[in-house]
Amino acid sequence: MPRASDILVILTYAMVAIVAALAFDRFGLMSAELAWMMGALVFLIGGQVHASVARAEERKLFEDEIHLLKAANMSMLDELSSAQDRIEALAETAVATKPRTAEASAPATQESALELSQPIQAAGDPQNADERLVAEILARLEGGGRAAPVAAQTPDAVDLVRRALDDNRVDLYLQPVVGLPQRRTYFYEGYTRIRDENGQVLGPGEFLAAAEEAGLITDVDNLLLLRCVQIVRRLTKSDRRVGVFCNVSIRSLADEDFFPAFLDFLRRNSDLAGALIFELPRAQFENRSATAARNMARLADFGFRFSIDQVNDLNIDLAELQRAGVRFIKVAGDRLIAAAHGAEPIAGREPGALRPEDVAGLFARYGVDLVAEKIEVESTVVEVLDLDVAYAQGHLFGAPRPVRDEVLNEADNKLRRAAG
Repeated sequence: MPRASDILVILTYAMVAIVAALAFDRFGLMSAELAWMMGALVFLIGGQVHASVARAEERKLFEDEIHLLKAANMSMLDELSSAQDRIEALAETAVATKPRTAEASAPATQESALELSQPIQAAGDPQNADERLVAEILARLEGGGRAAPVAAQTPDAVDLVRRALDDNRVDLYLQPVVGLPQRRTYFYEGYTRIRDENGQVLGPGEFLAAAEEAGLITDVDNLLLLRCVQIVRRLTKSDRRVGVFCNVSIRSLADEDFFPAFLDFLRRNSDLAGALIFELPRAQFENRSATAARNMARLADFGFRFSIDQVNDLNIDLAELQRAGVRFIKVAGDRLIAAAHGAEPIAGREPGALRPEDVAGLFARYGVDLVAEKIEVESTVVEVLDLDVAYAQGHLFGAPRPVRDEVLNEADNKLRRAAG
């Protein structure tokens, strides 16, 4: 069929060219030679237009096939993950069927009965499901059910993180993200900071690695997530256009113990979808497991968006970002300026293939806004403005500042009263 249609199109262009030549000759608009040359020109132009359209259609079909292959690959990874889960479940069942002493089996039986009874109780009274869920999240974040350390790489740092969690010495810091050129605050980015017993504030480099190594990063992230929700609730009361970027580890998105409850919490509070953006590093996003990808898709189904930071280059798959619900990319201002002026490839394009002012538009076509971060001086702002970038972040517009304790305490009290 494609070949037959191509032949018909060529014949149509040939007929148009012949009719045009005869008309030019018939009405004396030009000499016979020029008329036939004009007809040939019409035929050639028509052929070129058709060839261009045909190539565009072939390219679109090729891209669609690539997308289908990627989707099939993701589905295969999902199936492999499910198979691995079933294998692990069978292994645990085999271990569980080994003979046990009466003293060892009784506590396990009681614990299993408790775990099985909790979902039944939650389902039995849907009217108060939100309140119980809030209470469960608060109880978990205050010390219940934390995972045992996987490794003790730095015992002092691990103990410091654990004590900070137990004593509620984990603070939320906010840094503004402004719109350009007006510099109006449209978003805040939330950061986690912990304090030691002497009130000394520790940066992420001093505790995140230890928390990750010890299996405590999920608790740190969960606490940050809940506090971001509290802040969003307060901010949107005065201005519904303000949102919060909430940093999250890919491990939290793949945590099958906590994520279902948190997903249900967000589903029941889906009005936050426009104001709460989950942010994770590019390396974690590109190496996410099938479970994490599936959970990200669930959040995206409820309207929640994602942001990618720690972007070391702009040679990134924009179609994949669009499918995953990523709506923001944060790039250091200096790197963004250099890339836009041809220092490196951008989204598969050769260096310098795009005009600097077209870079932001290319990302916007895939629903992704660029955020120029780490802006420290005015000269960088001037160059970023020339790139037509929508948002900027950095100490020039405001350093991260802690949220006052009374604000969080007021939000906590409201949640506790709601939980009854």
